[in-house]
Amino acid sequence: MDLIRYAVFDSSLGNIVLVSKDGRLIELDIKNDDIHRTRKFLAASYPAGIESSESFHKSCKLLDRYLKGEQVDFNIEIDISRFGAFTRNVLEELRKIPYGKVTSYGRIGKRLGYKNAARAVGQAVGRNPVPIIIPCHRVIREDGSIGGFSMGLRIKEKLLAAEGIKRSPSQRLIINY
Repeated sequence: MDLIRYAVFDSSLGNIVLVSKDGRLIELDIKNDDIHRTRKFLAASYPAGIESSESFHKSCKLLDRYLKGEQVDFNIEIDISRFGAFTRNVLEELRKIPYGKVTSYGRIGKRLGYKNAARAVGQAVGRNPVPIIIPCHRVIREDGSIGGFSMGLRIKEKLLAAEGIKRSPSQRLIINY
């Protein structure tokens, strides 16, 4: 039987929700709901789960440092085994994007050997269950526009700004990875 644990932490972006299965992170989300409503949602979503802040001490500490603008290595065990091979490969490739750098969906596809897969890469990126830890916010469109983000563009912009990634005068980002 899988052991599910979850916790909710307050952050500058909202309530960060962390969920693990057998000690490996399977979900990270940011909710702007009341913390009690978020806890009720988690209890309903994971009825056999256990709320346990202690289980996420390391993750929470790293996220806090990151949101304060520090470069951190998110050496946190994650579980993306529920996804197909293509999505897993894309998510693993995202983990290689250095702090403070951005790349495009098309370039991720090319790195994986698919020269015309920008759209498929974008769909795989959108399935990322642990944003920030797997830094999908560092992926933008080829034209330098910010692209999409599962938690909203406001949060994507804040994450990029925390890493010192700034838009050019034309409001475009410069791909540098």
